[in-house]
Amino acid sequence: MPGDIWLTFPDGKEHELKESVTIGRDDANDLTFTSPTVSRDHAAVTVTGDRWYLEDRGSFNGTFLNGIRVQPGTPLPLRHADRIGIGAETVLFSWPAQLQDPDTTESLEEVAPADSAQLSSFQRQVVQSLCGPWLAGASLESLPSNEQIAAQLGTPGATGTVKAALRRIYAKAGLSDQAAHAKRRALCRVARQRGWV
Repeated sequence: MPGDIWLTFPDGKEHELKESVTIGRDDANDLTFTSPTVSRDHAAVTVTGDRWYLEDRGSFNGTFLNGIRVQPGTPLPLRHADRIGIGAETVLFSWPAQLQDPDTTESLEEVAPADSAQLSSFQRQVVQSLCGPWLAGASLESLPSNEQIAAQLGTPGATGTVKAALRRIYAKAGLSDQAAHAKRRALCRVARQRGWV
């Protein structure tokens, strides 16, 4: 298994993954939460060959992968920077080495239906510039500004164009009504789910 792989918990603690782990409130699990929103036998992060998967084990409040509920008995592949919802708790899956090895990821078509709201080439470049640092392991709190995105795309004076593109992208992602400060973070999560990045 190439590279270090770990889970980061809400309190900042990290748990290195070497093998499959069970998650729940019961002490018999490998990883435990005390929150009442977590079932006794809630979820599992499993490894098969060289791929990692998230599986719900019949939890009451659900297991979520980047905001999408995981159906019990249907393991979904994990990728670097995925957010795992365990009841009301959120855990970050980190596998930086995966970014250099496309064979360890499954394409979106393998795990999710095609999305009708596709992006133009420029919109996709804007999203990739916005979310690229997060996908590389940076915090969602430190996403680049419109000015930084424009400069990265080689058009430093075109911040208005970037802003207009982001408005259209927010609409396609269903995020137009969200608060301004939350939109950028939410967009990266949606873009990841839809295969835009």
